[in-house]
Order: sequence, then structure tokens, then C-alpha cells
Amino acid sequence: MDQAHDRVIALARQQDDVVTRAQVHALGLSDQAINLRRRKGWASPIRGAMVVPPVRDDARALARAALLVVGGTVCGLTAARLHRLPGLLRRDPDESVDLATPDADRSRLRGGYRRHPILLAPTEIVDLAGLRTSSVRRTLEDILLWCDRDVVITIVDAMLHERRITEADLAELRRRVEDRRGGGRARSWWVMIDGTAESPLETRLRLLLGDAGLLPDETQWPVHHPATGQLIARLDFAWPALRLAIEADGVGPHSEPQALFRDRHRQNDLVRLGWEVLRFTWHDAAPGTPSARHTTVIVRTALADRHRPPPRARPQAPPPRVEADPEA
Repeated sequence: MDQAHDRVIALARQQDDVVTRAQVHALGLSDQAINLRRRKGWASPIRGAMVVPPVRDDARALARAALLVVGGTVCGLTAARLHRLPGLLRRDPDESVDLATPDADRSRLRGGYRRHPILLAPTEIVDLAGLRTSSVRRTLEDILLWCDRDVVITIVDAMLHERRITEADLAELRRRVEDRRGGGRARSWWVMIDGTAESPLETRLRLLLGDAGLLPDETQWPVHHPATGQLIARLDFAWPALRLAIEADGVGPHSEPQALFRDRHRQNDLVRLGWEVLRFTWHDAAPGTPSARHTTVIVRTALADRHRPPPRARPQAPPPRVEADPEA
């Protein structure tokens, strides 16, 4: 039994920490032994396959499990994760594995994976360390047709900013998507992609503000000290005429002590120059949530306050006259 267990573990390590139930049986483990190990951490996110901890890469493990059980080619959002495209949010625990399977009669979700009835050309398939996966080019086409607007724009915006695609690539991507069935769904999205965002959170905030009719006048706006000309800050979003700014505080660099000190120092300089700076996090930008609605209310109120002229100072009454005492 121990030898059978060791053989299963060795095979799993060769297959991104995944084995199928059929492989486990062939190596000598019974259903009873499998169930015992499932209580010790083995999981079955894809029916017919098991993930054996410790798992080194969740995305690869799930993709491998689906390929071993179903076959086909990894595509869509799963392929985007395997290609490590920028701008992706953390994987949702309920997120299914996308598979291109030409023999499927229609798109169908079952057992942790979704089969898409598409036939990929050989030039649209790459091998990612043993995983048959759609190419980056084809993956971008598919997510534009299958994923939500915010997911798509965040990914493509980040790729444009990081120069993983060019403006010419973007134009070609648009042409290919619009030539496919359903490509019209993205018609209004292309103008929202500009590559100026320096983080996925900035893109999400810009989309949220745009939906509320609150697009900033400028992005990545430099503020210099009026006397020295020294650069004080480059603001994520700004209304320079109103001296109102928005900063996106993502988890990561802004959480480090040195970054916190630098952010506070910079904000103090901005406030001294008459700027109002609003700061928002991922929690504040999640679409359709009370927090997102509160974010738009804060921005709209701040804009209204900045447009409103300051109240006039009331003229002070002159001090009462003191009559001289004639008997003094």
C-alpha cells in the first residue's frame, strides 16, 4: 500500500500535482484508500481527477485536471491565467476551467469545467510546459466575447500599458473580434482602453467613475512646486482647475511602511497647495456594491463642493464708539 501511495505521489508531481481516479486505481490504490486520503487534504475540483497537496500552482493544477479528464485545449480566462496576463484579479473559488472541445454541441458547464464548441487552428495553440493552451492572441479574442466588460478592459489596458501589445495589435484585435459572432458586444469598450492606468485598480476606478458620469479631466497628472518646480506628485486622476484628485491605493506597494510614509508626505504637500485628495481601495471599486455607490457619491459631492464659490466673509460691525466722560 505504501508503495502504491508513493507511485501515485510521484505521478502527481509529474502532472502539476494532479492524478485521475483511473490512474490511482491502476497504481494500486483502492476507493477506500482514496477516500481516506481525501479526508487528509486530497481534493477533487474536477470530477474524475484529484489534486494532491502541496499544490505548487492552482491554475496549472486545475487546467491539468480538466485536460486529463476531458481533453481539448485550455482557453478563455483559464488560458489568460496560464499566460499570466496582467490585470487579472484573484481567482474566484467557483471559477470554472475553460476548455475548447470541437466535439461539444454547445457551451456547457459541468463538474468544474466549461466546454466551448470551438475548433482552434494549429497556429492558435501553444504548449505551456505540457499544457495544451490557446495562444495569447486567441485568448484575448475569446475573453472579449465571454468575460465581463471590467475584466476584459482591465486585462487589455494592463497589456497596453506594459507594452505587451501595441496600438496596431489592439486595432487588429478589434477587427478579429468584430468579425466573430457576438463581437458587437465590445463595440463600446474600445474607447475605454487607453493604457494609461498603472494598476488594475486604476482601470476599475476609471470604469466606475465613467459609468457614473464622473470621468476625471486628467490622468497621471503631474503637480510641481510653484516656487522650485520640483515634482511633488503624479496623480492617478485629477481635475486640475478644481484642485481635486483621486488616488488608487492597491494592496502591495502602498502597504509598505516606506510607501505609507512617502504617500503621507506627498499628500501633506498637496494639501498645503490647496489640493483635496480622495483615496480609494479595491473595496471601494467593486462594481454593483454599496461601497462602489458610496465612492461615486463622495466624488460627486467633492466636485460640487469644489465648483461652489467660497462663502463671502461677513463684514464686521465697527467697534462701538466710546463717548468721553465730560466730567473726567
